[in-house]
Parts: sequence; structure tokens; C-alpha cells
Amino acid sequence: MIAAPAPTALDAALATIAARAADADAGTAGLGPDIDRLAAAGVLRGPLPVDQGGRALGLGQTAAGTVEAMEVLRRIGRASLPVARLIEGHMNAVKLVALYGDTPIIGRVSAAVRDGCLMGVWAADDATPLTGTVAVTGTAGADGRITLTGGKRFASGLGLVGLAVVSLRPAAGPTPGPALSDAAAPRLAVVDVTDPARHDPGAWTAAGMRATVSGRIDLGGVTLGADDLLGAPGAYGREPHFEGGIWRYCAAHIGGAEALISVWHDRLAAADRLNDPLQLTRFARAVALCRASLATVREAAIAAEAAAGGPIAVVDHAVAGCLLARQTVEEMCVAVLALAEASLGMQAHDRGSDIERLRRDLSLFIRQAAPDAKLLAAGRILAARAADGRGLW
Repeated sequence: MIAAPAPTALDAALATIAARAADADAGTAGLGPDIDRLAAAGVLRGPLPVDQGGRALGLGQTAAGTVEAMEVLRRIGRASLPVARLIEGHMNAVKLVALYGDTPIIGRVSAAVRDGCLMGVWAADDATPLTGTVAVTGTAGADGRITLTGGKRFASGLGLVGLAVVSLRPAAGPTPGPALSDAAAPRLAVVDVTDPARHDPGAWTAAGMRATVSGRIDLGGVTLGADDLLGAPGAYGREPHFEGGIWRYCAAHIGGAEALISVWHDRLAAADRLNDPLQLTRFARAVALCRASLATVREAAIAAEAAAGGPIAVVDHAVAGCLLARQTVEEMCVAVLALAEASLGMQAHDRGSDIERLRRDLSLFIRQAAPDAKLLAAGRILAARAADGRGLW
């Protein structure tokens, strides 16, 4: 008999996170202890560059570390979709700093992450979009200080995220100075977002993903230096790291679908309904869809990360693969939700139950972000490939 592998620190952290998920959803517990457990298990520092203390393969930083990063996000999603949402954002933020930051900001951010700082990417503008104005002193030109106006919404992890990567544009009016340039494309900046006076957690009114505390933040009056900026204007949308990076939240979605299927199975077993052929076929179909989605996302993720720095045709093909994988995962999750609801009937809607919480969280999370626009983008890439003779496959 082969002995089971010894539990790891991540295994223990995920077991505790899963046990706390219902309380976090109900608002009687926050996600802070969950993030701390993952930090202790090495998950927060894992995505850092290797020379800054990251994992040997760079958790989500390199093509070689893609499969491991997917598995981590999938497993966290299985334990708690809200926690997975925050960790996916953290991985994205760390990667953006590594991709576009210079040596000082990479070192500064890495030190904070090693100390347990959770990062996020907050790109959705509030009613007043986030802009920056460069202060000018006399005839010497811009002094490098940038004053922000506006804020962000859907800022997941208010009160938990310490440093956020945000997008901002130059303020309208005179030439904003060399720190921002007058380019229309947004710039990225790293901002300390720990001031609770700027937070509006009550702005998050969705029924699902409650525990993420994805409210608004007012950044008006915050000042940054030129050394807080990341990359050139437009760097945020550079592929294959923008749309090509959606494999991260797809991995979390798959974990959430797996959790839903497991709870559904346990409900059927407890009711002695696993001998019903109709129930078994529903259940088997859900597992088949989930496994197929996992294979699709894994292939797309590896291709996207390997395409970095490659010819534009290779990058476009990889990005289309990720966009199509996202569509596959959404359709899988919708089907799994429908199968579970048909199988369990009223039980699937019991307020406060695990199955009802998972349904709410998963059905909301798969709508991130602008799914119709992403499918349209994939269609345009595919049509262009067919038109110039490169083919669809």
C-alpha cells in the first residue's frame, strides 16, 4: 500500500480557509487570517522574481512556473473563491511590477511582499476617473511629484491590500510633464492603499463574492513620485500579459466549479441518491466538463506565457487561445450550475448553505470582466488569421 504524501503548509492553510469560508461570506469573519496563512505557506512571495525570494520556477512569472501557478490558484479556488480572487490579483500585480518596474521599485515592492504585503490590481475607474497632475516648479520643469484625482471601484480586498497597481491618465489641461507624458494610453503606478479613511466597502452590493470587500477607494490628493510609475504609457495592455493573463482567474473558476461538484456529490450521497441513473449522468457530465476545461486552460496558459517576446503572430494566437479558454470555462461553469440545481432542486437554494454560497460566488466571478468583449476580441483575432492565410488552428 502506497502511503499518502505528508500534508504541506499549503494543505493545512487551505483546509482552514475552506472551514472559514461560510463565516467570511456571512461577514462574521474577515479574510485577513486566510491571507496570513497563505503568506506563511509561501504563496505571497512565490510570484516574486527568484532573485527577490520567489519560487525557483517563479510562481506565474515564467512559462516554467505556469502549471504550478495554475494548480495553486485552482486549489485556492476550491477552498474559497473570494480568497482565490485576491491571490490571483496579487500574482498579477507582482508580475506587472516585475515586467515593467525598474530595479528600485522591484526591490521596494519585493521587500513589502516578503513582509506579508498583499497586492492588487485596481483598474476600474470610479465615477471620477483616476488622473494625475505633475507639479511644476519654476523654470526647472516637472519636479516629479504627481497629485492624483479620482478613484477606483471594484477594488477587491479593501483593508487587506497594502499596495495596489492602479491605472491613471494625465489630467486634462496643460502638458502634464515628463513623468506622465501627454499620451492617451494609461500609465501604471504602485500606490499605498492602506488608509481606511479612503475606503468605501459599502459600495460593494453584489450578492456574490461578498468576502472580497470589493468597494471603492478615493485616491484624490495622494501624491506619487516618478519612481512609483511602472512602464511606458500603454504597458498595461501589452500582450501576452493582459488578455493572455486571464488564465489565472480561469484556474480559480475551475477550482470553484470543483468545489460545487464535490458539495453536490456529498448531498446526493447523504440522501442515498447516487444509485439513481439520472443523478449519476448529471454528475458525470459535470465532472467531464470540468476536466475538459482544466485541460483547455492549461494548454492556453502555457502557450501564452511561452509567447512572451515572440513574433506578433505567435502572441496573437496565444492570446486568442486564452480568450477562448475563458469562454469555455464560463460555459462549463454555467452548465455545472444548471446541472447541480436540477439535481438538488430546492436544496441548491437553501440560504446560508455551502451549495448556495458556492452558487452565488461562482455565478458572479465568471462574469469577470466584460465577457462579451473578450469573445469579440477572440473572434477578431481568428478572423484576421483566416483572412491572411494563417488559418484558424
